[in-house]
Amino acid sequence: MPTNERVRNEWGVIVDHTGVLELRWLASTSTMTDGGFMATLCLFASEAEKARPQGLFIDATEFRHAFGPGIMAWRDAHIIPRYGAAGARKFAFLMPASFSEAGREQVEGPAIFPTKWFVEREDAMAWLREK
Repeated sequence: MPTNERVRNEWGVIVDHTGVLELRWLASTSTMTDGGFMATLCLFASEAEKARPQGLFIDATEFRHAFGPGIMAWRDAHIIPRYGAAGARKFAFLMPASFSEAGREQVEGPAIFPTKWFVEREDAMAWLREK
């Protein structure tokens, strides 16, 4: 499948995999603030609204930021609904190999689509492309 880098900032790269939009977090997230996290998720949501992919994918294998209070509640209120409105049908996270909850699938907060956690990129992409 062809891929195309859409946009990047200091903390992440957004890549279009034709039908799946990926946010690849960079190791520089070790110095990212909550504001940087929020700005990057807004950028990802904006790109999803333009691309209208069936799947959204976040590669968090290099993610190093520690969230401050209220950040995940902000994400649930302001970002997750935008993903659904953009047409996402599935959401996958790629996590480090040591992640103990790989394979878990659930609908998060206000989402209208399932989220699933993976430790293998190929497995995540295959799940995202399933009808």
